[in-house]
Amino acid sequence: MQRKVEAISRQLAGALAAWSEVEAVVLGEAAESRVLDPYFAIPLDVYHRGELPAGAERRVRFGSPAAFETVPGQAALQDRFLLNELPVRVRYQEAGRFEELLGRIEARHWVFHESSPGLFYRLAHGQALFVRSAWLEECRKRLLGFPDHYWGVLLEGSQRAFSYALNDLKASTLREDALFFTVALAQFVRALASFLFALNRRFEPGPRLLSMHLAGLERLPDGFAGRFESLLREGPELDQERKCEIAGLLARSALSRV
Repeated sequence: MQRKVEAISRQLAGALAAWSEVEAVVLGEAAESRVLDPYFAIPLDVYHRGELPAGAERRVRFGSPAAFETVPGQAALQDRFLLNELPVRVRYQEAGRFEELLGRIEARHWVFHESSPGLFYRLAHGQALFVRSAWLEECRKRLLGFPDHYWGVLLEGSQRAFSYALNDLKASTLREDALFFTVALAQFVRALASFLFALNRRFEPGPRLLSMHLAGLERLPDGFAGRFESLLREGPELDQERKCEIAGLLARSALSRV
């Protein structure tokens, strides 16, 4: 990690550590990219208990950085700003809700849309910058011990998703509907990737890291790399009908690995 990035990350972690509500601060993988990389950011996941300070107060505690904005989210609140001209994203996760989700998964009282592989990926693989207790270590141990049921539900849900998307690809090809084909293709690619991560019992990273980590999975269908690249590539020989055929081959070969 570059010195400037590390210095800013440590500065922010120090500011967050002073908040009594904060349980742990984890730095995400995007901070390891070069500063000029379009994907670069300093992403921090902050696990907390109880109410956070108001947005204006949080900005002051971060040193009143430029371009500060708060983005509300269904799953987590997020602050975005520039510090020393570098983009920072601070995502707040309520520790109690996280523990509750882990408990439901361990007890098999959860549903597919609660699988949260991206959240689990960041907690499992991020760099811990601050820990107040053994909470982070204990959560990481629980993630390593997820039951077979969890991965089975992910496989079933993602298989259903890419099967629906494949049907939409076929229908849009017959109708020569370019817009619907593009939407269905994106859904198919994302669902197939989710299926392969679940097959390998690996938590799925965020979209910007998918390409790098997908290629490194141990269990992939025969001929996957070439077919997948063809599905994403544009060319006169890769019309809708041909891509639909390739998607079908990918789907069948992926299912053969289960």
